[in-house]
Amino acid sequence: MDYIAKITKIIKSINEISLSEKKSTGFLIGNTAKVNLEGLYFTPIRITKSMVLGGVIVYSENQAINIIKEIDGKVNYIFVDAEKKVGSEMSVTKENANIERSVREVISKSKLLVYKGNDLSVESIDLLLGYLFKDTLRGLGNKKIAIIGAGNLGSKLSLKLVERGASVFLTRRNVEKLEAITKAINLIKPAYTHAKVEGSTDNLFACHKADILIGATNGIEVISKKIIENLNDNAIIIDAGKGTISKNAFSIAEKRKMTIYRLDISASLSGLVESQLKIENIINKKMGRSSLLNEDIISGGLFARENEIVVDDINNPKIVYGLSNGKGEFFQNLLPEQSKRIEKLKKHLSNLND
Repeated sequence: MDYIAKITKIIKSINEISLSEKKSTGFLIGNTAKVNLEGLYFTPIRITKSMVLGGVIVYSENQAINIIKEIDGKVNYIFVDAEKKVGSEMSVTKENANIERSVREVISKSKLLVYKGNDLSVESIDLLLGYLFKDTLRGLGNKKIAIIGAGNLGSKLSLKLVERGASVFLTRRNVEKLEAITKAINLIKPAYTHAKVEGSTDNLFACHKADILIGATNGIEVISKKIIENLNDNAIIIDAGKGTISKNAFSIAEKRKMTIYRLDISASLSGLVESQLKIENIINKKMGRSSLLNEDIISGGLFARENEIVVDDINNPKIVYGLSNGKGEFFQNLLPEQSKRIEKLKKHLSNLND
């Protein structure tokens, strides 16, 4: 297990950086069905607003278990990918592999948080494209986007981009699955979204005159020279599946001065870390019910009863949001007595916080 020695070095680096940066430490364990010839692989050390993170992508339960035994208690947080991508042949029990379950069974010291790897990828691509087209009048509206690979990643991404108004062409070799996927996306997209997803088994046809091309297969070279030649001028290419572009295609794209992006999850990972820490803080420190000035107060996202006053923090309230109507909303037109109660509490909190 040479990777254990590598893990030890990474953990040492993470802790050294966290001391100088005064941040928490974390480690991500992702999983994949694509077995790398060199075994598992490590992701770069990343620094977010609140945390220093290392990471590894595994393809068996045993790898995950061995790594957890090595890092448990040596980092503050361990993030595990909840998506089930590993086959039964890589399971300890020879049943369907479950990396998340394996980690939960072993971990005892570090705090465990869960994420979904493909969702990070989808969010990253959506953020990238949203930013690249932020100054155009319609954004992604009316743009033709070709996505080669209607798997989990490609399908989720299709829905996001259709919701932005893009015309999405999605490809897959299996006709029945492709038809089911495109039909489902077109059914669940917002009713007033006129853009739609179209499916094709012909990659070249789907990519014809596309403004954006996304390779979403699992590292299989599907973007060919002919496909690049059929794209619109100034088309954008994203290698989401990592390894989806052939060398000849890459050369032609550069000659045509097309920008090629490799999937980078840094932005969405930062958002994941901050949102996970935020929800932990809300649930453990701000959520609950209490009383103040003989008033029932509530905070942190609990469903409020009628006439409970909703505040920002049950343990240290500073802001009064409103008076619950017991239906998940606030009373909009307060009666004089209700207004008096709200103003009394606001004044009390203002005096406390001055």
